[in-house]
Amino acid sequence: MGSRARKLLSERRLLKVNVEDVGVELTVSYGGKYERAYLLLPGRFCSCASFYFEVFSKRAKEKCAHLEALELSKGELPQIKVDWEEFKNRIFPLIFKGFLT
Repeated sequence: MGSRARKLLSERRLLKVNVEDVGVELTVSYGGKYERAYLLLPGRFCSCASFYFEVFSKRAKEKCAHLEALELSKGELPQIKVDWEEFKNRIFPLIFKGFLT
């Protein structure tokens, strides 16, 4: 596993977000400056640009650093619980921004 994946874990940038009032749990990874978040589907998908270009399009890599870090963590990630309003106003915009860049 890559050193970038280990760094993501050591900086605690991967976490599970539990949106309590709708019963949804998401796994996200924050960007370096916490200005965006990437949505992760374990072993399948990451919304980061590296996944799209290096994994999906070019098939140059098997997975991005975010998916590597998730695999390394064995699912043992910090968890935050938020209500729908907090998710909609604080976390969703970061995920949306992660899809755009």
